Amino acid sequence: MSTPLRSVEDLETIVDADSHVAESVDDIVEYIDGDRFSGSLEILSHSTNPVMDVYSNSLPTPGFVDRGYEIDDVHAKFDQLEEFGITHALIGPTTNLNIASVDNPQLALALANGYNSWVLEEFIERHDRLYGHVLVPHHKPDRAVEEIERLADRPSIRGIYLPGTGTVPPLGDERYDPIYEAASEHDMPVVVHASIGASHTMFPTQTMWNETYAEEHVITHPFTHMWNLTTMLLRGVPERFPDVTFVFQEAGVGWIPYLLWRLDDHYLQFADELPYLEKLPSEYVRDQFYFTTQPLGHTAHNGRHLAWAIEMAGPESIMYSSDLPHTDFDPPEELFDRIRPAFDDDVVAGIMGETAAEVFDLE
Repeated sequence: MSTPLRSVEDLETIVDADSHVAESVDDIVEYIDGDRFSGSLEILSHSTNPVMDVYSNSLPTPGFVDRGYEIDDVHAKFDQLEEFGITHALIGPTTNLNIASVDNPQLALALANGYNSWVLEEFIERHDRLYGHVLVPHHKPDRAVEEIERLADRPSIRGIYLPGTGTVPPLGDERYDPIYEAASEHDMPVVVHASIGASHTMFPTQTMWNETYAEEHVITHPFTHMWNLTTMLLRGVPERFPDVTFVFQEAGVGWIPYLLWRLDDHYLQFADELPYLEKLPSEYVRDQFYFTTQPLGHTAHNGRHLAWAIEMAGPESIMYSSDLPHTDFDPPEELFDRIRPAFDDDVVAGIMGETAAEVFDLE
């Protein structure tokens, strides 16, 4: 860095590694390929409330409201980036975070097909500071690869987006190898995002027993990631696909050191059970896995605590994310102010954007 970093305005690059659009089913229906998914379109045409009829969502109490940050079009999204000084954003869905909860595999594929075409045309191909991923449902990995092949060569597509919550079996299962093979072939990161709406009856959270949205939201994101990451590491996914990187979004960073300690400990205790691994699980994480920062949690009173968690997790594996437009979003300065006293300028610049720019090969 040529200029010492005194404030967030001194950063040349701020990449939001987990931003969102707010799509409805009505938005994406017209973009579904009618030749491939005519039956799914007929099903959707009979639904008066597709979010309840199609997605198996159930929350114990209503969730949060996006106060004042509705994202209706690319201009609103761009204005949002300008407001917070974000130079580039990687876009993911909102409604279709819950695509794993769609029971009908063909319908899930149709919804992913429509979402991908919609977000390309309406958002990420309309502005050179926006990038996206190919959303693929987990139901039929071989069919999911067809969607990857359809879009992987589009310049603004920079990853493969897998639902994290509601994926049964978990993402370490070999059934997902075709998706990881496609990621390797196209040199694209695999992005995993959890979702509260897809967790109602799925291990590890079993949230049918929660009484409030708050209870459910506390545990779903980190528990989901802990389960998927554990199975991916201990079943040898990074060993089988050593050139694939994986990005876990929207669970913060506090859970990472604890899980890595336990993974290494159990690898050393039970190596006979884990013939797939050639090194400690934490070493695979250091080499191939990345994590986004939102939510920062209640760390404003002592930013050192967040910095310590990042130091233990490995700052080279951490990327800033806002989660905009959701109401619990983190502006860039909130992360910058907590980590700036603890790290050198190069480390701070990496966390705030340069690492994400490298991982996703942003221009």
